Amino acid sequence: SMAPSKSQLVCAALLFVFTWMPKRWFWTFIIKNVLGWSVKGTMPDCDKAVIACYPHTHGLDLFYGLFLVFSTRQESRIMMKSSLAWMWVLGLPVEAVSRTGSGGQTGAIAKAFGSVKTRWLWIWISGTRSKSDHVSSGFYHIAKEAGVPIVFGGIDYRNKKMIPSAPIDPAKFSKDEVLEMYKDFALTHDLANSGYVPGNASTIAWRHSTKKGK
Repeated sequence: SMAPSKSQLVCAALLFVFTWMPKRWFWTFIIKNVLGWSVKGTMPDCDKAVIACYPHTHGLDLFYGLFLVFSTRQESRIMMKSSLAWMWVLGLPVEAVSRTGSGGQTGAIAKAFGSVKTRWLWIWISGTRSKSDHVSSGFYHIAKEAGVPIVFGGIDYRNKKMIPSAPIDPAKFSKDEVLEMYKDFALTHDLANSGYVPGNASTIAWRHSTKKGK
């Protein structure tokens, strides 16, 4: 069924109430003082970036993710499956894509970066909150085609931390090299065990083996 679940509707309704209060200080106060979350270190100060987040293990990731998005100075979007496109009607910053779509979607999303002064595109690299044996390489292709950096975004529910990496230039690294960098990042911060449902964390690997340099 394509209909939204009850929990999705509740989260969307709560966020809709405050959607038209896009003051950064307000959302920063909510995320830090009310929800108790903070950034480990500092967020990169780049105007445009693809924020590649991991792990994605529960529907609450959307709830906290939207609070993080609203608290940044950059115009932000969260990339989601097409069945959640209805959230756009509520004014929520959703970039809906089809999981079975062609590579043309990547090009269209990447091209959109050129029409705005600032944009952070937040992507869950696993694409699903259920455990999977691979992650999607879409974040890499979008960033490379758009000419914007990639920032790894670790989500740590145990300590209520958003853990950003330094910006990575996808033009300087192959897809496989970025994957290895993400594996090291996840291992350093024990991200496989930091999700809301640790057992649902996907394996950081591509669906198929790839050749270096591509």
